[in-house]
Amino acid sequence: MIFKKKTQFILHKFPKILVAYSGGLDSTVLLYNLVKLRKIYPYIKLRAIHVNHNLNFYSNQWSKTCFLQCKKWNIPFICKNIILNNKKGNIEERARIERYKIFNNFIENNEIIVTAHHLDDHYETILLFLKRGSGLKGLSGISKIHIINKLRLFRPLLDISRKKLLHYAINNNLNWIDDQSNLDNKYDRNFLRNVILPQIHYRWPFFKKSVLKTSSICREQEELITELLNSVMKKLIQSNNSLFLIPLYKYSFVKRNSIIKKWIEYNQCQIPSNKILSIIWKNIVCSKSDYKSYLKIGIYQIRKYNSYLYCIKNYFTLKNKIYYWNNILFPLTLPNNLGKLFFLNKCEKNTLQVRKPKNKEKVYIKFYITGKYFFSEHIKKKIKIHDIWKKLNIPIWERDNIPLLFYNNLFIAELKNNIVTLEGSNNKEKNFIFWNKKNIS
Repeated sequence: MIFKKKTQFILHKFPKILVAYSGGLDSTVLLYNLVKLRKIYPYIKLRAIHVNHNLNFYSNQWSKTCFLQCKKWNIPFICKNIILNNKKGNIEERARIERYKIFNNFIENNEIIVTAHHLDDHYETILLFLKRGSGLKGLSGISKIHIINKLRLFRPLLDISRKKLLHYAINNNLNWIDDQSNLDNKYDRNFLRNVILPQIHYRWPFFKKSVLKTSSICREQEELITELLNSVMKKLIQSNNSLFLIPLYKYSFVKRNSIIKKWIEYNQCQIPSNKILSIIWKNIVCSKSDYKSYLKIGIYQIRKYNSYLYCIKNYFTLKNKIYYWNNILFPLTLPNNLGKLFFLNKCEKNTLQVRKPKNKEKVYIKFYITGKYFFSEHIKKKIKIHDIWKKLNIPIWERDNIPLLFYNNLFIAELKNNIVTLEGSNNKEKNFIFWNKKNIS
């Protein structure tokens, strides 16, 4: 078996393993060894997942090859197709993002995902991060155990070279897919692997060993910084994952940059460069506008509101959208994973109660309004809804996506904080359960 004893010990502690299986040399060796491990530990539940990116003429054929191999080894096989419509930009990065979204969708409880990253991948990744001007985190390379959005990753081949994997596959008569796109030097990793590194190794045979040693030192330094900043981060990071900014104004340039970088990493966002950190500080943290100033980093946005910095996923604004509920006997599904609206006969905890609409009243959900409304039925004076949201500390970008319930032109309730009730409502009138918070994702 190609796994080292320590790796075998870690793997056998996971009864459920999902293997990222491309059909290439690396993942074939990985899957083959996991099959051998399953014979030693029969309780291991092994599955394979193959993502067809549809970037190659032979993509469908490769999917079939992977299916047949898994059938031969008696491994449940999952195949998922993705289409990257716009092939501009960093297509490798976009494919990776889509791939991990799929992994998140198919992963089971207590299951770990195993990938076939090896020592050469680790080495090349360090050099690519060096090209991008990354700091200690990037130069630390690939982690053997990693968590992405609660997805647990393990890379058991990370300390094994590709050369050793190739010899192993040949000696064990394994068949694998050769992807000819690995020879296309328009991709940075291929250019590095096929053109640059052979010349470097010819000139400096020790270069690879030196890079990996430097990476180990960088990882130790990164762990030290994390340890030293841990107590500060606990005080600054709020329960909603936002970052309290006021103390940062007193810190040194180096310390505040490290804190913001660690906070961004904590939110599972892409590690920012020093240039990006400078933009965040000057254009967002020091900006007088909480609404207009923001920065996109991958699928996330960095925003500020009331002395707090937020890292939120890119979203589709629902401002001025209207959704009619034509038949209240059936649930109304709200957009942007906001949940469902429905009537219940019995009262439940954490639910909003409002009166049932009259026969001629049109029921609809609207997003974004202006004007004055009653704060509650116990307060007769109308208050601007903008002031209510401000008092409740609701960030500006969230307000456009808050469902607002209307009967005809009558504003009934705001379905986020239950802060507004029916105008002129009759306390003697029977209330109905209208919205269940459990449906809000």
